Amino acid sequence: MIKDMIEFKRNRFEVAGLIAFPLIFLLLFGFIFPSGNTHENVQMGLVNLDQGAGSNEFITQMETMNKQLATTKNSSYMSFNNYSSVDAAKTAINKGTINGAFVIPPGFSSNVTNGQPGNVIVIVDNSNPTVAGTIEQVSSSTIGGLNGIKANTNVLKLGSEANQQINPQAIIAPYVQNIETTIPGESNYFNFLAPGLIVMIGMMYIMNGVPETISKEKEKGTFDGMLSAPIHHISIILGKTMGLTIRGVVQCLFVLIFAVLLFGVTVQGNLLLVFFMIILGIFSFIGIGIMAVSLAEDQATAAMIMDFIMFPMIFLAGVIFPVQQMPWFMQDISKVIPLTYAGDAMRKIMLLNANVADISTDIIILIAFGVITMLIALPLFRRGMKD
Repeated sequence: MIKDMIEFKRNRFEVAGLIAFPLIFLLLFGFIFPSGNTHENVQMGLVNLDQGAGSNEFITQMETMNKQLATTKNSSYMSFNNYSSVDAAKTAINKGTINGAFVIPPGFSSNVTNGQPGNVIVIVDNSNPTVAGTIEQVSSSTIGGLNGIKANTNVLKLGSEANQQINPQAIIAPYVQNIETTIPGESNYFNFLAPGLIVMIGMMYIMNGVPETISKEKEKGTFDGMLSAPIHHISIILGKTMGLTIRGVVQCLFVLIFAVLLFGVTVQGNLLLVFFMIILGIFSFIGIGIMAVSLAEDQATAAMIMDFIMFPMIFLAGVIFPVQQMPWFMQDISKVIPLTYAGDAMRKIMLLNANVADISTDIIILIAFGVITMLIALPLFRRGMKD
């Protein structure tokens, strides 16, 4: 272990990577999955084929509400571009100039004046489902808000005509929901993402590190020197994995620090329990790494085996997307992946202030998985060293 740590200390690029890798990883994920209201300056086309008083009032109200929905002073919820025809707006969508378009058809003002619904057509680019979903969400929020404004005005007008004082809100929306969260502060998607990323990066480090460090020494020929020394084979593998575990824990701690400082991730639970879960999560993956290096003839083969195991884990363990969003058969697969339980336990500790009893099931499964894989891996390692 000391030998590996000394070699690590002398490699400046590897030391720098220990810090740089989690920082880059967090920055990428943090901005791919930003928090709060992500709809800013959505480029929208506006085609007014009515040109009546009702359509002009609708556009004025939409522009006013657009400024109110913006989260920053110099931004806007949507940015409008006027077009003379529907074809011109569709051409702009195809070119990528705008993301969608509002079309006010002829007769809009007449319908509104005569008590009929005023239809507004929203054109979306369904070749990109993500952008189309964003436009549908933005347009629904906008039309919903404008309906509320119009209904409020109509109710006040009716009350005035009847010489009665009326609360429009009680008539338009008699039921009001109040959202209370289990986590203090505003909802933050990165709060969900960060705990899983911490254990995932630890997993990646250990599962890549074990095959790399042992296979590299095999190829260099230095491993034979260790095997010929008066040291038990178990001591060799324990020393290798302990060195990697220390570095993996340090890297996970950097992830935690960066997540708190850069993205406002809250840690509600006990930091000692967080630290314990990092170590336990790493332990549960060590056996898999040893098995890979025992079965592989060289470093490239070992790395390929690790990639084959790791990448499905990343997407199926609920680190990036909640397990509940997956199809039922993928949810069943996630139940046999240790990263699922490590991420779940870490999330409960950091966000819900869970104690040991709350995560006891996760702890038992991770310990069992780590022990079973180690019991399989060590005989394979001894046999591999004899070949």
